[in-house]
Amino acid sequence: MKKRNNLFFLLLCIGLTAPSLIGLFHQGFFATDDGNWMVIRFSAFYEALRNGQFPVRFLFRLNNGFGYPVADFLYPLFMYIGVPIHILGFNFVNTIKIILGLSLIFSSIFTFLWLRKLFDNISSLTGAFLYTYFPYHLWDVYKRGSVGEVLALSVLPFIFWQAEKKNFLFTGLGIALLITAHNSLAFIFLPFIFLYLLIINKNVKNLLKTFILGFGLSAFFWIPALYDKQFTVFDKTGVSDFSNYFISINNLDILGLIFFAVLAFSVVLFTRNKDKLLGFFLISTLLLTVLVFPLSSSIWKYLPFVGFIQFPFRLISFIILGLSFLLSYQLNLFKGKLKIILIVFYFILIIISAKSFILPKDYQNYPDSFYSTNQDSTTVKNEYMPKWVKVIPVTMPSEKITVIKGQAKVQDLITNGNKATFSINVLSEAQIQFNSVYFPGWIVKVDGKEIPISYINDNGLIRFLIIPGNHNVKISFTETPLRMVADLISLISLIAFFIFVIKDRRKLFK
Repeated sequence: MKKRNNLFFLLLCIGLTAPSLIGLFHQGFFATDDGNWMVIRFSAFYEALRNGQFPVRFLFRLNNGFGYPVADFLYPLFMYIGVPIHILGFNFVNTIKIILGLSLIFSSIFTFLWLRKLFDNISSLTGAFLYTYFPYHLWDVYKRGSVGEVLALSVLPFIFWQAEKKNFLFTGLGIALLITAHNSLAFIFLPFIFLYLLIINKNVKNLLKTFILGFGLSAFFWIPALYDKQFTVFDKTGVSDFSNYFISINNLDILGLIFFAVLAFSVVLFTRNKDKLLGFFLISTLLLTVLVFPLSSSIWKYLPFVGFIQFPFRLISFIILGLSFLLSYQLNLFKGKLKIILIVFYFILIIISAKSFILPKDYQNYPDSFYSTNQDSTTVKNEYMPKWVKVIPVTMPSEKITVIKGQAKVQDLITNGNKATFSINVLSEAQIQFNSVYFPGWIVKVDGKEIPISYINDNGLIRFLIIPGNHNVKISFTETPLRMVADLISLISLIAFFIFVIKDRRKLFK
């Protein structure tokens, strides 16, 4: 009976999520801040992967066909997830919409399963309903179109659920998924995850194993992202002014009435009950709330990594989880008619708060070819452009191989973006230009031997010298030694993960 009751509430939880998905079924893609870029980036990612690049780091079609290493730095998980969905026959737009829809569904499921470890079914269901329909969450989907952030919001409650199950393996997996889902949100969430694990399980050994596994599984992404950043203009590029992205009277609705009601009631409760988890989520929520309003601007000036977080309102992402816990905690204290009245009250308040965000305002119906041929860099200020590129290209190259100096004739050129092969007849020493931006990983081999590359020119393009004669040339994008080490760490971590899963399968899946 207990299992059937739990299953009923889980199915009810999924059913209650359905209205949040309605906007995804409309033809075309809703107009958002980042949505189009995410579709374009995924289409370029898929093209690079299909042509043999793995892990995908350099998207050769972007930046007007000169290439752009954005996948080396920004949250690749949604694109890896999108590959099998696209292979099944869904176009690029619908693939992204499916990821958004699944993220909303799993946000609800994982939040319910986590809260159910702590509270009764109906209280947990209400908390999951709040998490899914919180105005900022829907705004992230239908106004910002931030696929990575929405995906990260579905991973976060999964981590807390597995933590409550004392499952260090799947908690570590969740941390890896979070880092690759959205690195900026992972940076915000990880300290809170660490503190939560410390509160509920003081076994430092398991805590360390969890984070070692999580960072190990995601090493292929975060190690190169941190190291390779030095080769870009990111640190010298102001992507956004944080002072423009606080919560003000003009956008207070992304918090909604539900935010103030739950927070106020929780403060009252805490004065009477000093429960550790109640204190953790209440203090965390209050602290982050202060930081999303303009009164904290003087604090932001001195906070490290402001350029990485970019938008103060991003902190709301963890506030949502905190409020879901606080709401469930409150309801769990009551029984009978009063409990029902409170649940109805909160459900109505959540719906009122969410009603302006549950459906997109505008749609655009571009053909899939608009995304699959688009060559935008997909970033705000080309902040991941290699620093040796002095002039940003504004048109496509007329040819892939250009003879800059000397006399030479290129024949039998075959290129797929990740690599190019051709034969060349050089009459006098020639300088050849491969019309792609250089980024560590590009190598040139002439007759099977690697030769030096020059890229100190206005466009930062790949150039090399070839002596007279007939030669076979191969240009390819490869993994650097550091990236290969990072890949190896992830591979070893993945093997270890499966070994532990097989060893402890009865305990893990009970």
